[in-house]
Amino acid sequence: MKQFIKKIAFYVLMSLLLFNGIAFLSLQILGKSNFYKPEFVKNTVIDTNFDYVVLGSSTGLTTLDTKLIDSITNKKGLNISMDDTSLNSHFLMLQHFKASNKSAKCLVLAVTPWDLKNKNPKLNNNDYRFLPYVQEDYVFDYYNELETKTFKPLSFSRYFPIIGVSYYNTEIFYPSIISFFNSNKRNHFDDKGNFCYPTNGKPNKLEIDEIEVVINNPFYFKIKEFCSQNNIKLRIYISPIFKTKLKIHDDSIIDQSNFLIDEEMFYDNIHVNQIGRRKCSIEFAKYLK
Repeated sequence: MKQFIKKIAFYVLMSLLLFNGIAFLSLQILGKSNFYKPEFVKNTVIDTNFDYVVLGSSTGLTTLDTKLIDSITNKKGLNISMDDTSLNSHFLMLQHFKASNKSAKCLVLAVTPWDLKNKNPKLNNNDYRFLPYVQEDYVFDYYNELETKTFKPLSFSRYFPIIGVSYYNTEIFYPSIISFFNSNKRNHFDDKGNFCYPTNGKPNKLEIDEIEVVINNPFYFKIKEFCSQNNIKLRIYISPIFKTKLKIHDDSIIDQSNFLIDEEMFYDNIHVNQIGRRKCSIEFAKYLK
């Protein structure tokens, strides 16, 4: 009986070591790829100094076209926005940008009114994309702070990679396989980090909303402090929101919330399509000249 238990324990241990090894290798492959935006920032972007970077969620990703803006302003920009994120993820990306030996003179922080107002930010759906860098203190500390439950798959992955890779199987393991065969594959963004929505969408809001912009999010202030410490000019930007009027108390905010009125410029209520993106980018370029 003891021999049987020992054999079972041995096979279990060997299996854990094997699966952890596979998970570790998966993270290593993904971490050296260009698939997600964190990997793109670290591995693909050759330039180290930029005149400006655009940082936000899907609204920042799809509204400001850095290629078009650069052609107008003769400046060098990069879009490091990532979809399905918020200010806490933006702070993590900003730390990752610096840790990747990149710098910028100006940070264009693309925000939404509801994110600025949020006093209690939570882990975002796409924060797992930083998992290949969980050994870095700034990534681990972020996961450990934002994962509030007893079971912390992202944080625990620092010691047992199999936990995070298993938990985010389709988002981590399969992209690592794709990256193994094509390390230049990118997940829905171009060589400057931009993405645009097609013109087949449509907003559905019927009445005009009025929103007061209030800044309560603690990660906004962390970003502001980070910029101050690293001599980065911070510009706050709000992209078009269909049929929405904002009450803003800070004149320094670049407010395009009501810049577009025609619904043909929108993909949905908070995202512009490729036509709207062009108009917004041309108008925004005036602020960088």
